[in-house]
Amino acid sequence: MGAALHLAHVQQAPVRKRKRKGGGSGGDGYDALVARVYQDQRMTPEARELILLLAWLSARDPDRYDTDGTQISWRKRASKILGEYGPGPRRGSRLADLVYADRPRYEDKHVEWGQRVCAAPMIRRAGLCGQHATDRDYTVDQETGWRTAVWYCRRHEPWGRDLRAQRLANPGPEPIPNAGGLITSYLMAEGQEEAWARLYKEAAVWKIDSFWEPSKTYGVVADNWPTPGKDPIPQRARLRLVLGGADLEGADA
Repeated sequence: MGAALHLAHVQQAPVRKRKRKGGGSGGDGYDALVARVYQDQRMTPEARELILLLAWLSARDPDRYDTDGTQISWRKRASKILGEYGPGPRRGSRLADLVYADRPRYEDKHVEWGQRVCAAPMIRRAGLCGQHATDRDYTVDQETGWRTAVWYCRRHEPWGRDLRAQRLANPGPEPIPNAGGLITSYLMAEGQEEAWARLYKEAAVWKIDSFWEPSKTYGVVADNWPTPGKDPIPQRARLRLVLGGADLEGADA
């Protein structure tokens, strides 16, 4: 990924020399991958951009070999294509941006401003307060670890403090990730999960995010995360990018 994001720790496949050649054919799995990426309802613009770029670099890039037939590092090719921006020695890296945007994580659902009303129960009448809320806390699902925002108004601040005390006393399990992990779902080779976790971490460090860490429970592959209320994603053929290699390998996930 160039100087902006050092990825030397990513495990490399043995370098193979080949004759210089152009793009591949539909039989290399590239076309099927592109179709699946566009059909995936989980896909984000950042993940789509990087998945399609890395797949193209691996399967179709006519400049992926030098004049001696030696494969050029995909990181160098990707960094050159995506480019950098901004002045100074710490220029922004578009490649780091894309990797960081796909970091596996849990995100709370956004609550629109008009929906931020006090949820404290009323004593003299049935129902909730319903007044404009000024602060919030959370309830936690004890199976998934997912949080649900609970808002309250100034009048019910003591109720909000009690809610917070209950949450701190029983914080629940590590939340199941619900964002990111798409690049690895399409392009991770077997045995490379730790390497991709380090790659995500390096992108987070470059983005000055010292808090992100890969989940030790759920890993970095979105396909492997349980989704409450939905059937597991069925096992499917996965086109896996061999880091440092030149081919997309068709294999069962």
